[in-house]
Amino acid sequence: MRGNAQAERGAEIMVWLAGKKIFHHVFDVGFERVDIPIQVSFEFEVQDNFFVHNTLSKQILYNKEALERRYPKLKRHLMEEAIEKTVQQGIQSYLRELGCLADN
Repeated sequence: MRGNAQAERGAEIMVWLAGKKIFHHVFDVGFERVDIPIQVSFEFEVQDNFFVHNTLSKQILYNKEALERRYPKLKRHLMEEAIEKTVQQGIQSYLRELGCLADN
């Protein structure tokens, strides 16, 4: 019975992929540019060689405390939004490189 169900589904294959990447975000704080390395661990589902939307899970690590100590006027929510945008763009580029993201 199990073999028949697989045969009926044809070539449909679902796989979970996981990865770790380092992305960089550059903040211009007026008198200097700060390069922030961001370590990102993520996993997502691929079905028929394409990324399945709404399956991305990620963990973002960078040294927030050191940035806040060095640049106390830097607004935390703006920093987090900018870093999230950088991470999203980095993951999308990575998925395109793998051929898992259709160009829209």
